[in-house]
Amino acid sequence: MDTSTVPLVPVQPDFRPNAASDAAAKAPATNPLPSFVQVMPRSMLRWEEQGDFDALLARISATLRPADMMEEMWTREVADLVWQIFRLRRMKDTLLDEASYRGLAEVLRPRMSSVPRLEGVEPDKDWASRCLSTLVQRWAANPHAVAGTVQAALAKAGLRLDAVEAKTFELLIDQMERFDRMTMMIERRRNAIVREIGRYRTEFSQQAQRAIESEVAAAPGGAERGSAA
Repeated sequence: MDTSTVPLVPVQPDFRPNAASDAAAKAPATNPLPSFVQVMPRSMLRWEEQGDFDALLARISATLRPADMMEEMWTREVADLVWQIFRLRRMKDTLLDEASYRGLAEVLRPRMSSVPRLEGVEPDKDWASRCLSTLVQRWAANPHAVAGTVQAALAKAGLRLDAVEAKTFELLIDQMERFDRMTMMIERRRNAIVREIGRYRTEFSQQAQRAIESEVAAAPGGAERGSAA
């Protein structure tokens, strides 16, 4: 893939501040979501799309098929947790992308001879250092504008953009581990709720069966019918 005009990871889109109200205005009159989950508050950040969360909740509801209020609450909690996992993954990628200028500086600093002389930087004894500083600042401001220059400098040193990505990851390794731990904690909570739904349905089914058997036994001639069966 040609990476000459793209940053290290996908750039997050700009979200409209009134996206939630727009989605609500365009929503159909018949909402497929269970009535109880509609009134529960959403854990939405202002740049997140309400419609995307509603679509996720609808798909999870279609899969779990909640049968009562308890299952509706659990289903909604599963959707919230899955949404949080998506959010953490997006934030992790965004953090790597935002800090890529630090990785670029670390990769090129010991390779000053690979940094080209940039327009506007006067030649003197510190020109190489100032060229690197200028290139890093321009990358931080707009990676697309200097992608070709950066790739040429890396290629001259026998490297590619993934060297910058790897160095950035190394610089942020502690933060990346925290993101991974938080994600695993949320995944365990999600899995526990799904298991709880299964146990609840099993217990409910058994209780219903016992109630039916009790009613049959209490009915006139129920015991005889039960023994005859």
